[in-house]
Amino acid sequence: MAGMDVTAALLDSWDRQARIVTKVADLVTEENKNVQPGPSSWPLFHHLAHIHKVRVYHMAELDQARATSMPKAFRSGWQDPIDDLDAIRSMLDESAAAVRDVTAVAIAEERVPSGDYENPVLFLQHQIWHEGWHVGLILLGLREAGEEPAEEWEDTQIWGEFRKF
Repeated sequence: MAGMDVTAALLDSWDRQARIVTKVADLVTEENKNVQPGPSSWPLFHHLAHIHKVRVYHMAELDQARATSMPKAFRSGWQDPIDDLDAIRSMLDESAAAVRDVTAVAIAEERVPSGDYENPVLFLQHQIWHEGWHVGLILLGLREAGEEPAEEWEDTQIWGEFRKF
């Protein structure tokens, strides 16, 4: 892969991850949004709101002004998410774009995050790992509710983002 632009590949990975989150969020409906992956787990809509909040929370380390301007998915704290799937989906789209933009600028400017991360690449890798974990829990919740997507759907809508079929 001579000449591969690693920053472009990293940002492309983020875009693919964000598309997966959007596709999985579309599986969460008014009818199943309160399903829990396990007895002590959050409802599915809470996982989606949490993904947005974590993006914004950590994005503040790279761009406080941008993070502050983002819509809020929680009424207060980390345990009281809004109960509006359309709003949460919109916030996920907005925060996905913001994370990408902020990370691209931070990498170009060689900006060091102000808190938990040594560099913007680790910030983005954490976001991808974190979101994959929540996507797995959402899919488990859908399985427990008898609404697990078919293997063909997963192949095209999730794994197909990274592999050729």
